[in-house]
Amino acid sequence: MALEYELRGDKLLWMKNPVTGVISYVVDLRGKSFAFTLSGREHHPPEAGGLDEHALKHAIATCPFCPGNEHQTTAEIFRLTREEMPHWTGDGATHSPWIIRVINNLFPRIPSELTGDRNESYVVIEDPRHFVENPRSHTDLTYSGVLGEEHFVKLIETDARVMLHAFQNRDVKAIAVRKNQGRESGASQPHVHQQIIGSPRPLPAVAQEAAASRETPRLFDALIDLFDRFQLIIENQHGIVTYASPIGLFPRSYDIVMPKHLGLLTDLDKHEIEAFARALYRILRILGPLPLDYEIHQGEGLPLHAHINARLYPYSNVAGTLNVPSTLLHSAIAIRKALGSEE
Repeated sequence: MALEYELRGDKLLWMKNPVTGVISYVVDLRGKSFAFTLSGREHHPPEAGGLDEHALKHAIATCPFCPGNEHQTTAEIFRLTREEMPHWTGDGATHSPWIIRVINNLFPRIPSELTGDRNESYVVIEDPRHFVENPRSHTDLTYSGVLGEEHFVKLIETDARVMLHAFQNRDVKAIAVRKNQGRESGASQPHVHQQIIGSPRPLPAVAQEAAASRETPRLFDALIDLFDRFQLIIENQHGIVTYASPIGLFPRSYDIVMPKHLGLLTDLDKHEIEAFARALYRILRILGPLPLDYEIHQGEGLPLHAHINARLYPYSNVAGTLNVPSTLLHSAIAIRKALGSEE
């Protein structure tokens, strides 16, 4: 099946998502206000003087993912310590015995009865810090974009290690890595963390992508070629392509794709997993503390890839249509320039 879209001159008017069927219409959104849809955040201005020491200590003391509160979580599976992460960028005030910690999710995403009575939902606590340095409000939390590139590589390596642990269970046939950042993304805990979900069958979104790829051979290659024409490619190096996607789940969506790697995260060698992690991290660093989510999709003959969705406009999907800002091209160019200036 050919990709469906319409151009007028060199301007993209609409494009149909070949996986979901949702049609993205490219429109001018510059005059539209989205303040109300962002969970009323305008009603919670940061405190002028910043958080006092008591407020900081109380938030950390009540967070189950903070160091010292390990007894509030499920049993630990493993941890990475300072000795294993000498490049950690945290300040000396955080005297944590671990930098990354892996536990089971208290509430399995998929009932354990379906995976051999074993909980195959995991939480990867990305960093011991709860707040950024000198927080001014309770929303000034540590986020993935401040971890540092070497730290994030270790995080993705940790994901692969968790996957190997889960695949020891013969009832686990598929795994997804999921990240929610910020209240608007649906994160249940404010402390920076990921979810890893083991499933007894292909996960629905991945199964849809696999079905679309069977119907349209080399689907991701075709998308990359098309987005290159639209100047939406942000990076193309080390066998990994990053682009701003006009057919993502949200108006600001980005994909990181390894088009030639039709396998799992666990199949990558050290250099490949580093390259994939760095490409993913570079977009997260540009997006910063914005509410976002990402998923790493793999399996069923698909190229390994990650979808990142910036959750700025949460109610844009209406009746199978999505409004994508006409500034998408300019945003891709700006990100390319920002990444190029850091080299």
